Amino acid sequence: MSLAEKFQRLVRIIPGVAGYQDSEAARETDKAVRMKLAGKIEQIKLDLENEKRRLMEINDLSLLPALDRIASKLDKSANTIKYAARGFSGIFDKPGVDLNRLEKLCSFDLGLFEDADKLKALAKSVHDSYGGSAEMKNAIGKMDGAVDEFGRKFSTRQDILDAQG
Repeated sequence: MSLAEKFQRLVRIIPGVAGYQDSEAARETDKAVRMKLAGKIEQIKLDLENEKRRLMEINDLSLLPALDRIASKLDKSANTIKYAARGFSGIFDKPGVDLNRLEKLCSFDLGLFEDADKLKALAKSVHDSYGGSAEMKNAIGKMDGAVDEFGRKFSTRQDILDAQG
């Protein structure tokens, strides 16, 4: 997929972003990308909060600690994404943006959105299972691991921004 196609995909996800090519708009684009991604993660957390309420309504409290742990991890991920350092002088401040690193960043960000969609699907599998069933425990376990992996992956984003051209 070309860099232009990747930008088009990002614009479909986040309408109105200017793109990373214009160094003046690059920081705002980066912020818009991160805010949209953080919003998706926060929505997944809200979905899990609904699951916690559902379990409380049926008086099945056995899985609440696991759901609390995942919700806390999602909250931490959303905040990490929202408040990630801005500036990225290594990629955005130089005259003539490094297109190779820009393509890596764009690909990475698109991958993060795909991963967030996978987390959403895992949250749905938690919802689709019921109560303290083995199926729900399994779904929660898979989601817990996926949330950890998402956090680890996002933490490597800075490496692309800091890389020396």
